[in-house]
Amino acid sequence: MELYEAMIIISPELEKEEHEEVLQGLSATISKNEGTVDTILDWRKRRLAYEVDKKYQEGHYYLVYFSGKGNTIPEIEHFFRVTDNIVRYMIVRTDEQEFEAAAKKAASEAAAAENAASEETEAKTEAAENAASEETEAKTEAAENAASEETEAKTEAAETFEEPDKSEQDETPPEIESTEDQAGEEKAAGE
Repeated sequence: MELYEAMIIISPELEKEEHEEVLQGLSATISKNEGTVDTILDWRKRRLAYEVDKKYQEGHYYLVYFSGKGNTIPEIEHFFRVTDNIVRYMIVRTDEQEFEAAAKKAASEAAAAENAASEETEAKTEAAENAASEETEAKTEAAENAASEETEAKTEAAETFEEPDKSEQDETPPEIESTEDQAGEEKAAGE
């Protein structure tokens, strides 16, 4: 079996799931013709050197390394021609050194992507925990402040509302008593 490299440019308007469908269709075509897909490298969206079909100025690049027999190539080219989402393609034979280098690069990219995904997950988890912690602290602080303000208000109200001394209420001021006595005496004297 020979080793091959296929460069595919897929329409940039497609979603990631649609890219996966095209790549699965390619893998199925290769497998059906007694070949095997070894490595698929995602080169992401890039600007094209020239406008294609008067509407594509950029495309999503994929580099596919596969092994197969010579009769596999026409079948793959037929798949590329009938798939509308493929803007351009090219298949070339490659040597084993390039093939192994691509496999190493794919492995390192996969490890980097996995590492980035795990770091992103950790960051999201940490951010969520921090937000929850801050929210809990804010609620606790608000509850403590409310309780403190309520206690202060009750204490203030209790201090303002002091019951007057009953001993002071029973006593009448001496001036008032003397005024009544004097008025009574004056009336008696005047009669």
